[in-house]
Amino acid sequence: MAITNTGMEDLIRDGLDRLGILSSTKKAEISFHSASLFELYLAKLPDGSRLAIKLIPKKEMAETEAEGLEQLCRLGVRVPECLGTVHLGKTSLLAMEFIETGSSAGFRQDLIASLKNLYRTEFGSWGWKRDNFIGSLPQTNGWFSTFSEFYWERRLKPQIELAQSRKLLTDKDFISIQTIFQKFAEEWGLDRIQPRMVHGDLWSGNVLQAKNGHAYLIDPSVSYSHPEQDLAMLQLFGSPLNLEEMQEILATCGLEDPANLKDRIQFWQLYPVLVHINLFGASYLTSLRHILRYYGMK
Repeated sequence: MAITNTGMEDLIRDGLDRLGILSSTKKAEISFHSASLFELYLAKLPDGSRLAIKLIPKKEMAETEAEGLEQLCRLGVRVPECLGTVHLGKTSLLAMEFIETGSSAGFRQDLIASLKNLYRTEFGSWGWKRDNFIGSLPQTNGWFSTFSEFYWERRLKPQIELAQSRKLLTDKDFISIQTIFQKFAEEWGLDRIQPRMVHGDLWSGNVLQAKNGHAYLIDPSVSYSHPEQDLAMLQLFGSPLNLEEMQEILATCGLEDPANLKDRIQFWQLYPVLVHINLFGASYLTSLRHILRYYGMK
């Protein structure tokens, strides 16, 4: 679908010019590519190369997404090359390598290799150096010495309170989620595990299957957390990996009890389900109620 809005074309060309990608004397063919939370455009440059151009409403969103991509790349994760961000009035532009998707052999093994690289390195604290975003929602971070404090104070509790303020959850829901979290964080010894870098928003739509046989991760929301958080989210909307492959990833990275992952998946899905309640409304309450019942809460 080609753009017919000349102003949008000029905006994107201006951004590419400011990033030093496109001279103002040259033209790029701009077309609309897709939209979910944000619009994505395709820029075909005079030399035939193509870029993905993401328009993001907040400067901080663009900066933290670019920062996340660069962090994953440093750890040996396959991501689109990030070419920079620029703020343009009421929107920000993030320019990236364009990944041509399609069915390919080798995709699953490439994804497994990237995730093993991502989770291999231990870190001394839980959290991240700056706040970022999960979808379009703010995600606060900071540094914590224990998993329990980090995950409750910076992940579950803010989402519960936001949903309560919108009359989507009750005080009983708050208590039920808190009870589940405290019980299993202690029972599973999650405070004894060293934090690892996680993608943070690893649903199947953020894993691109490229025609070249590689798997590319996009739209990260990074922090030092527990890898099971990523793998459980990958299961939420149809994972490209099966349970045995995910257990292999955890075992290779030296994490305890990978065989118990099946029983933990819904625990870790509490956070993304709460995020979806706040992003999309009451339609996701059924998923939350299912998790609460699974862990004995009515």
